[in-house]
Amino acid sequence: MRRHRRKSRLGAVVAVLSSLSATPLAAAEVPLPDGETTRAGGVTARLVDPTDRYDHGVLGDAIEAGGMEVEIGGRVHHLRLGPDRVFEDLRVRLVDLDGDGAPEALVIETDLKHGTALAAYRLSDRGIEPLATSEPTGQPHRWLNPVGVADFAGTGTPLAAAVVTPHVAGSLRFYRLQGKTLAEVGRLDGVTDHIAGTRNLDLSCIVDADGDGVADVVLPSRDRTALVAVSFAGGKAVERRRSPVSGRISALACRGGAATASLDDGRRVVVDLRTGAVSSP
Repeated sequence: MRRHRRKSRLGAVVAVLSSLSATPLAAAEVPLPDGETTRAGGVTARLVDPTDRYDHGVLGDAIEAGGMEVEIGGRVHHLRLGPDRVFEDLRVRLVDLDGDGAPEALVIETDLKHGTALAAYRLSDRGIEPLATSEPTGQPHRWLNPVGVADFAGTGTPLAAAVVTPHVAGSLRFYRLQGKTLAEVGRLDGVTDHIAGTRNLDLSCIVDADGDGVADVVLPSRDRTALVAVSFAGGKAVERRRSPVSGRISALACRGGAATASLDDGRRVVVDLRTGAVSSP
Protein backbone atom coordinates (compact mmCIF):
# COMPACT_ATOMS: atom_id res chain seq x y z
CA MET A 1 0.00 0.00 0.00
CA ARG A 2 2.84 2.35 0.91
CA ARG A 3 4.62 1.58 -2.36
CA HIS A 4 1.59 2.66 -4.42
CA ARG A 5 1.19 5.85 -2.39
CA ARG A 6 4.82 6.81 -3.00
CA LYS A 7 4.50 6.01 -6.72
CA SER A 8 1.54 8.37 -6.86
CA ARG A 9 3.65 10.98 -5.12
CA LEU A 10 6.32 10.57 -7.78
CA GLY A 11 3.69 11.21 -10.46
CA ALA A 12 2.74 14.44 -8.70
CA VAL A 13 6.40 15.41 -8.58
CA VAL A 14 6.75 14.88 -12.34
CA ALA A 15 3.69 17.09 -12.93
CA VAL A 16 5.18 19.86 -10.79
CA LEU A 17 8.50 19.69 -12.64
CA SER A 18 6.69 19.90 -15.97
CA SER A 19 4.96 23.08 -14.84
CA LEU A 20 8.38 24.50 -13.81
CA SER A 21 10.04 23.97 -17.17
CA ALA A 22 11.10 27.61 -17.31
CA THR A 23 12.40 27.62 -13.71
CA PRO A 24 16.17 27.30 -13.02
CA LEU A 25 17.29 23.79 -12.03
CA ALA A 26 18.23 24.81 -8.47
CA ALA A 27 14.68 25.99 -7.80
CA ALA A 28 13.07 22.87 -9.24
CA GLU A 29 14.91 20.24 -7.15
CA VAL A 30 12.49 17.94 -5.35
CA PRO A 31 13.53 16.13 -2.15
CA LEU A 32 13.38 12.37 -1.84
CA PRO A 33 10.04 11.48 -0.19
CA ASP A 34 10.71 10.35 3.40
CA GLY A 35 14.39 11.22 2.95
CA GLU A 36 16.36 12.84 5.77
CA THR A 37 18.14 16.17 6.03
CA THR A 38 21.57 15.99 7.68
CA ARG A 39 23.73 18.77 9.14
CA ALA A 40 27.36 18.90 10.25
CA GLY A 41 30.25 21.36 10.14
CA GLY A 42 28.19 24.15 8.60
CA VAL A 43 26.88 21.86 5.83
CA THR A 44 23.26 20.86 5.21
CA ALA A 45 22.55 17.97 2.83
CA ARG A 46 19.67 15.93 1.45
CA LEU A 47 18.89 13.54 -1.39
CA VAL A 48 16.75 14.88 -4.25
CA ASP A 49 15.37 14.04 -7.70
CA PRO A 50 13.12 11.04 -6.90
CA THR A 51 13.09 8.39 -9.62
CA ASP A 52 11.74 4.87 -10.20
CA ARG A 53 14.38 3.85 -12.77
CA TYR A 54 15.77 1.12 -10.47
CA ASP A 55 13.49 -1.76 -9.49
CA HIS A 56 15.15 -3.14 -6.35
CA GLY A 57 12.94 -1.73 -3.58
CA VAL A 58 15.30 -2.80 -0.78
CA LEU A 59 14.03 0.12 1.36
CA GLY A 60 10.40 -0.84 0.92
CA ASP A 61 9.37 1.14 -2.17
CA ALA A 62 10.24 1.76 -5.81
CA ILE A 63 11.54 5.31 -5.35
CA GLU A 64 15.25 6.17 -5.16
CA ALA A 65 17.19 9.44 -5.43
CA GLY A 66 18.75 10.68 -8.65
CA GLY A 67 20.71 13.49 -7.03
CA MET A 68 22.09 15.28 -3.99
CA GLU A 69 21.68 18.83 -2.69
CA VAL A 70 24.19 20.48 -0.35
CA GLU A 71 24.14 23.94 1.23
CA ILE A 72 27.50 25.44 2.23
CA GLY A 73 27.99 29.02 3.38
CA GLY A 74 24.53 30.05 2.20
CA ARG A 75 25.06 28.65 -1.32
CA VAL A 76 23.19 25.60 -2.60
CA HIS A 77 24.98 23.06 -4.82
CA HIS A 78 23.44 20.16 -6.74
CA LEU A 79 24.78 16.90 -8.10
CA ARG A 80 22.64 14.86 -10.47
CA LEU A 81 23.55 11.26 -11.35
CA GLY A 82 23.38 9.87 -14.86
CA PRO A 83 20.48 7.65 -15.99
CA ASP A 84 22.40 4.47 -15.09
CA ARG A 85 22.82 5.27 -11.38
CA VAL A 86 20.82 6.13 -8.26
CA PHE A 87 21.45 6.86 -4.61
CA GLU A 88 19.79 3.81 -3.07
CA ASP A 89 19.68 5.56 0.25
CA LEU A 90 17.70 7.86 2.56
CA ARG A 91 20.40 10.27 3.77
CA VAL A 92 23.70 11.94 3.03
CA ARG A 93 26.13 11.04 5.84
CA LEU A 94 28.30 14.05 6.65
CA VAL A 95 31.52 12.53 7.98
CA ASP A 96 35.21 13.47 8.09
CA LEU A 97 36.64 10.69 5.98
CA ASP A 98 40.02 12.22 5.13
CA GLY A 99 40.82 13.63 8.57
CA ASP A 100 40.95 17.29 7.49
CA GLY A 101 38.31 18.44 9.97
CA ALA A 102 35.68 19.18 7.30
CA PRO A 103 32.80 16.84 6.40
CA GLU A 104 32.60 14.76 3.25
CA ALA A 105 29.40 13.18 1.91
CA LEU A 106 29.12 9.40 2.23
CA VAL A 107 26.23 7.74 0.37
CA ILE A 108 24.99 4.42 -0.99
CA GLU A 109 25.37 4.68 -4.77
CA THR A 110 24.03 2.02 -7.13
CA ASP A 111 24.90 1.34 -10.74
CA LEU A 112 21.95 -0.34 -12.45
CA LYS A 113 24.23 -2.98 -14.01
CA HIS A 114 27.16 -3.34 -11.61
CA GLY A 115 25.50 -3.06 -8.22
CA THR A 116 26.09 -0.92 -5.17
CA ALA A 117 29.17 0.85 -3.83
CA LEU A 118 30.06 3.12 -0.95
CA ALA A 119 30.67 6.55 -2.49
CA ALA A 120 32.35 9.60 -0.98
CA TYR A 121 32.09 13.16 -2.31
CA ARG A 122 34.18 16.20 -1.38
CA LEU A 123 32.15 19.27 -0.41
CA SER A 124 33.40 22.83 -0.76
CA ASP A 125 32.43 26.30 -1.94
CA ARG A 126 33.09 25.01 -5.46
CA GLY A 127 30.36 22.40 -5.10
CA ILE A 128 30.15 18.59 -4.90
CA GLU A 129 33.07 16.63 -6.36
CA PRO A 130 33.65 12.85 -6.52
CA LEU A 131 36.25 11.75 -3.98
CA ALA A 132 36.34 7.93 -3.82
CA THR A 133 34.26 4.77 -4.19
CA SER A 134 34.49 1.20 -2.98
CA GLU A 135 34.41 -1.86 -5.23
CA PRO A 136 30.76 -2.36 -6.33
CA THR A 137 28.87 -5.48 -5.32
CA GLY A 138 29.06 -6.70 -8.93
CA GLN A 139 25.45 -7.18 -9.97
CA PRO A 140 22.01 -5.54 -9.61
CA HIS A 141 19.96 -6.17 -6.48
CA ARG A 142 23.07 -6.60 -4.34
CA TRP A 143 23.18 -3.77 -1.82
CA LEU A 144 25.27 -2.51 1.09
CA ASN A 145 24.43 -0.47 4.17
CA PRO A 146 26.97 1.83 5.87
CA VAL A 147 27.71 1.53 9.56
CA GLY A 148 29.67 4.80 9.78
CA VAL A 149 33.13 6.33 10.06
CA ALA A 150 35.50 6.12 13.04
CA ASP A 151 39.09 5.33 14.00
CA PHE A 152 38.30 1.61 14.11
CA ALA A 153 41.95 0.52 13.96
CA GLY A 154 43.13 2.85 16.72
CA THR A 155 45.79 4.44 14.50
CA GLY A 156 44.33 7.94 14.24
CA THR A 157 43.12 7.37 10.66
CA PRO A 158 39.37 7.45 9.92
CA LEU A 159 37.95 4.27 8.39
CA ALA A 160 34.51 3.65 6.91
CA ALA A 161 32.54 0.52 7.76
CA ALA A 162 29.60 -1.03 5.91
CA VAL A 163 27.78 -4.35 5.71
CA VAL A 164 27.89 -5.67 2.15
CA THR A 165 24.83 -7.74 1.14
CA PRO A 166 23.28 -7.64 4.64
CA HIS A 167 20.45 -9.94 3.45
CA VAL A 168 22.76 -12.52 1.81
CA ALA A 169 26.33 -13.00 3.11
CA GLY A 170 26.24 -10.21 5.67
CA SER A 171 29.87 -9.11 5.32
CA LEU A 172 31.06 -6.32 7.63
CA ARG A 173 33.88 -4.54 5.79
CA PHE A 174 36.28 -1.77 6.73
CA TYR A 175 37.58 0.74 4.17
CA ARG A 176 40.47 3.20 4.07
CA LEU A 177 40.60 6.22 1.76
CA GLN A 178 43.41 5.56 -0.74
CA GLY A 179 43.52 8.04 -3.60
CA LYS A 180 40.23 7.75 -5.48
CA THR A 181 39.38 4.41 -3.88
CA LEU A 182 37.76 3.30 -0.67
CA ALA A 183 40.00 0.26 -0.32
CA GLU A 184 38.85 -2.71 1.74
CA VAL A 185 41.29 -3.40 4.59
CA GLY A 186 39.38 -6.07 6.53
CA ARG A 187 36.13 -7.97 6.87
CA LEU A 188 34.07 -10.28 9.05
CA ASP A 189 31.15 -12.27 7.60
CA GLY A 190 27.90 -13.47 9.15
CA VAL A 191 26.34 -10.24 10.46
CA THR A 192 23.69 -7.76 9.31
CA ASP A 193 22.62 -4.15 9.81
CA HIS A 194 19.37 -4.05 7.84
CA ILE A 195 16.09 -5.93 7.40
CA ALA A 196 15.01 -6.23 3.76
CA GLY A 197 12.11 -3.98 2.82
CA THR A 198 12.42 -1.66 5.83
CA ARG A 199 13.60 1.95 6.11
CA ASN A 200 15.66 1.52 9.30
CA LEU A 201 19.30 2.00 8.26
CA ASP A 202 20.54 2.06 11.86
CA LEU A 203 20.62 -1.57 12.97
CA SER A 204 24.19 -1.10 14.26
CA CYS A 205 26.15 0.99 16.76
CA ILE A 206 29.66 2.41 16.90
CA VAL A 207 30.81 2.16 20.51
CA ASP A 208 33.85 1.04 22.52
CA ALA A 209 32.36 -2.32 23.47
CA ASP A 210 35.46 -3.91 25.01
CA GLY A 211 36.87 -0.90 26.88
CA ASP A 212 40.18 -0.70 25.00
CA GLY A 213 39.67 2.92 23.93
CA VAL A 214 39.05 2.02 20.26
CA ALA A 215 35.65 2.20 18.52
CA ASP A 216 33.97 -1.14 17.80
CA VAL A 217 30.92 -2.14 15.75
CA VAL A 218 27.94 -3.72 17.52
CA LEU A 219 25.28 -5.31 15.30
CA PRO A 220 23.08 -8.41 14.96
CA SER A 221 24.23 -11.79 13.71
CA ARG A 222 23.10 -12.64 10.19
CA ASP A 223 19.96 -14.41 11.52
CA ARG A 224 19.37 -11.57 14.05
CA THR A 225 19.26 -13.97 17.04
CA ALA A 226 22.41 -12.62 18.68
CA LEU A 227 24.18 -9.32 19.23
CA VAL A 228 27.78 -9.33 18.02
CA ALA A 229 30.61 -6.97 19.00
CA VAL A 230 33.34 -6.65 16.35
CA SER A 231 36.74 -5.05 16.91
CA PHE A 232 39.15 -3.83 14.22
CA ALA A 233 41.81 -2.65 16.68
CA GLY A 234 45.25 -3.36 15.28
CA GLY A 235 43.88 -3.72 11.74
CA LYS A 236 42.16 -7.11 12.00
CA ALA A 237 38.42 -7.77 12.26
CA VAL A 238 37.73 -9.95 15.30
CA GLU A 239 34.47 -11.00 16.95
CA ARG A 240 34.93 -9.97 20.59
CA ARG A 241 31.63 -11.14 21.98
CA ARG A 242 28.37 -12.78 20.91
CA SER A 243 25.27 -12.47 23.08
CA PRO A 244 22.32 -14.70 22.07
CA VAL A 245 18.87 -13.17 22.60
CA SER A 246 15.47 -14.85 22.87
CA GLY A 247 14.10 -13.62 19.54
CA ARG A 248 15.06 -11.77 16.37
CA ILE A 249 16.48 -8.25 16.69
CA SER A 250 14.49 -5.60 14.81
CA ALA A 251 15.93 -2.35 16.26
CA LEU A 252 19.02 -1.37 18.22
CA ALA A 253 20.16 1.55 20.38
CA CYS A 254 23.42 1.87 22.32
CA ARG A 255 24.15 4.10 25.28
CA GLY A 256 27.21 3.93 27.44
CA GLY A 257 28.18 0.31 27.94
CA ALA A 258 24.74 -1.13 27.12
CA ALA A 259 22.75 -1.94 24.00
CA THR A 260 18.95 -2.10 23.98
CA ALA A 261 17.58 -4.46 21.33
CA SER A 262 13.94 -4.50 20.28
CA LEU A 263 12.74 -7.92 19.15
CA ASP A 264 10.24 -8.92 16.46
CA ASP A 265 7.65 -9.93 19.07
CA GLY A 266 7.67 -6.49 20.72
CA ARG A 267 9.87 -7.37 23.70
CA ARG A 268 13.12 -5.55 24.53
CA VAL A 269 16.34 -6.86 26.00
CA VAL A 270 19.42 -5.05 27.32
CA VAL A 271 22.90 -6.38 26.58
CA ASP A 272 25.82 -5.39 28.80
CA LEU A 273 28.53 -4.78 26.18
CA ARG A 274 31.36 -5.37 28.67
CA THR A 275 30.17 -8.77 29.90
CA GLY A 276 27.69 -9.92 27.25
CA ALA A 277 25.00 -10.46 29.89
CA VAL A 278 21.40 -10.17 28.61
CA SER A 279 18.55 -8.89 30.79
CA SER A 280 15.05 -7.43 30.51
CA PRO A 281 14.68 -3.65 31.01
